[in-house]
Amino acid sequence: MFECNVVIYKFVQELHFFVTGGDDENEHILATLLQGFFDAVALLLRNNVDKREALEHLDLILL
Repeated sequence: MFECNVVIYKFVQELHFFVTGGDDENEHILATLLQGFFDAVALLLRNNVDKREALEHLDLILL
């Protein structure tokens, strides 16, 4: 909990992924959302998830 928000995070090398929700949100759903987003990024970056690759392919990640 951070200021009445649920914060779920994942650190991978130099990258920090965060998902936030209201204090009434389900933590398991937010964790599943974060894992799904991370898996999608890993597919886009061909399992080479690091800062340099993420910055080079930021357009794909944001799309």
